[in-house]
Amino acid sequence: MITAIDFQTIAIPFIVTLFFFYIEALIHYNMGRYGEITCDLPPSHENWKIIGIISGFSLISSIVTYYLKNYYLN
Repeated sequence: MITAIDFQTIAIPFIVTLFFFYIEALIHYNMGRYGEITCDLPPSHENWKIIGIISGFSLISSIVTYYLKNYYLN
């Protein structure tokens, strides 16, 4: 069972990873689209796809990190 502390251990890395990976994704999107390093937002439907993909992988990364930490430290 995941406690409140365990939830924080997963939620904080998830939010931090989501934030930085989203900025990175915007830079890659704009480099591919315009050939420049900018942070222009893509159209809404593409933006939601980007956020969805990054959210999924951020969540997987945070959960795997949590379980690996518990496995190796206990």
